[in-house]
Amino acid sequence: MKFLVISAALAILATPSFAECPASAPFSPSEFQDGDQRVDAAWLEENLAGMRVVFDDGTEVYGADGIYSYVAGSQQWDAPGYRFYDNGVRCIGYGTPRFDYYLVNGGQLILINSNGERFEGQLTN
Repeated sequence: MKFLVISAALAILATPSFAECPASAPFSPSEFQDGDQRVDAAWLEENLAGMRVVFDDGTEVYGADGIYSYVAGSQQWDAPGYRFYDNGVRCIGYGTPRFDYYLVNGGQLILINSNGERFEGQLTN
């Protein structure tokens, strides 16, 4: 019996930790460039859920089941969930949630990371 309790405790400790995305976005983007068009949660859900977003250095996968993956080369990072907010912010439920901002400029999907870097993404199935 003691062995089972210890085994169960070790299994729990060995399981990767994930955080849930908060109910509201922790920030609202304030820096925009000419031509930037804001999007909201409904737009993000309609256009990203069940899709892949291909960037120069990797691919985001927004599973229709709510699971998220980022693939770059032979590496893959998975999270049990993602969330879209009405101000265009997206959360990925990693151990420490990751927040980025989406918008559209000139018909192109743009992701802005927490450092303010802009990346153009291409939507694919």
